[in-house]
Formats: sequence, C-alpha cells, structure tokens
Amino acid sequence: MLLLGACSSSPPSDAVPAVASVLRIDGNKCSWFPDAGDLCPTISMKVFPKGGTPYEAEVKARIPQIHAARVQPGASLAVLVDHKNAARVFVDVAALALPPPPPPASEAR
Repeated sequence: MLLLGACSSSPPSDAVPAVASVLRIDGNKCSWFPDAGDLCPTISMKVFPKGGTPYEAEVKARIPQIHAARVQPGASLAVLVDHKNAARVFVDVAALALPPPPPPASEAR
C-alpha cells in the first residue's frame, strides 16, 4: 500500500482525474484557524486510473466538515493523480460539492 500526500498538499496543475473507492477512513480534526472544524483523515482507497490497473493508496486529505458524509467506506470519490508519479493521489475536494462519480465498473454491484 502506498502512503500518499499530506493534509495540506495541493495536486499539480496537470494531475489526471480518476475515481477511487473508499476502503477505510481514520479520522482526525484539523486544528488550525479558521477551518478548525475541517477533517484531516487518512483515507485508504482503491484508485481506478482511466485505462490503468487499479491500486490501493493511502491519502491524508483535508476535507471540509460540510462534505464529511461523502467520505465514508464504500463511497466513490473523484481523485487527482500526478501523471508523473502515480503514487501521488489527491482527493478532488472541489468535486465533493457535486454528485459522486459512478463506481468503477469493476466495483459496481
């Protein structure tokens, strides 16, 4: 399993969109001002890159509290993958305000 990103990291501007399925979440609250209510969990996920082989990753991401319900085991999330280094995966926080992406075909029931 890969350990990826940091709570305050930003994806590169040329990151590639992908879909991930949340496997597990271990929560923490961020403690900085002004967004002290935001969550900073470690998210274990299976990443499904378009046209690539799925792989597991672990990401520490800053999640606005208003979107916390979207980040639960079994949920599909939009993620961004560094095309130069697939080990760098980021939750697409802006996409949390949109309907979730459909689950990857290999995960659909």
